[in-house]
Amino acid sequence: MAFMEKPAAGKVLLDDTVPLTAAIEASQSLQSHTEYIIRVQRGISVENSWQIIRRYSDFDLLNNSLQIAGLSLPLPPKKLIGNMDREFIAERQKGLQNYLNVITTNHILSNCELVKKFLDPNNYSANYTGEKAAQDSGSLDSLSSFRVAFMSRCFTSMVPTVVRQRAI
Repeated sequence: MAFMEKPAAGKVLLDDTVPLTAAIEASQSLQSHTEYIIRVQRGISVENSWQIIRRYSDFDLLNNSLQIAGLSLPLPPKKLIGNMDREFIAERQKGLQNYLNVITTNHILSNCELVKKFLDPNNYSANYTGEKAAQDSGSLDSLSSFRVAFMSRCFTSMVPTVVRQRAI
């Protein structure tokens, strides 16, 4: 589809070259875990914003998937005892916000399919984990060939397509 072409019936234009920003607005403690309420915005228009809810384990899964590609990002550490303490949650929230800032301000990371699926689940399919990437990559002889396959899967959105379509 050309850049200025109208979408087919039942499709919505989505310009995924417009950068995403993410800000943790609040956290809510449930019985066994904490959920972080994140405001994600595409570009500068407030109309193009939405909320997602993520647990620390969701961040950890994303981070583990990105680590397969050899990336080391500043995810706050896990804590088994005292992880429901208010001060700890506030400190972890700051660390998770820093993690989101690193991802969204890095052009390469922000264009990674994994990150887009994490931040914009309505326009991208379910989260694509490293384990699933390994299954889809077929039999790989070495870690380096796995990284190449994973990176090509991760950065498929880097191809020069300006506008993506999604079904309504």
